[in-house]
Amino acid sequence: MTILNIGNEAFNSTEVAEKVQNDINFLMARIEHLQQQLNPNPVVLHTYKEMLESRQAVLNWLVHEQPSTTNIAQQAG
Repeated sequence: MTILNIGNEAFNSTEVAEKVQNDINFLMARIEHLQQQLNPNPVVLHTYKEMLESRQAVLNWLVHEQPSTTNIAQQAG
């Protein structure tokens, strides 16, 4: 777990990752549902796919690529 400081608020990275994963699950279900329709709305489908890609990138950063708080403190100093 890492503490994420956004503005004046601190967030537990594990909790944020769980919320982002829930968003990913929701978007994947919506995309699948839209794709099963006879005439899916291409604009909505494209928007959902972009949202999914964005959230997957955030989750990847939270889980794999996030620097430790020690490194952040050293970079800031």
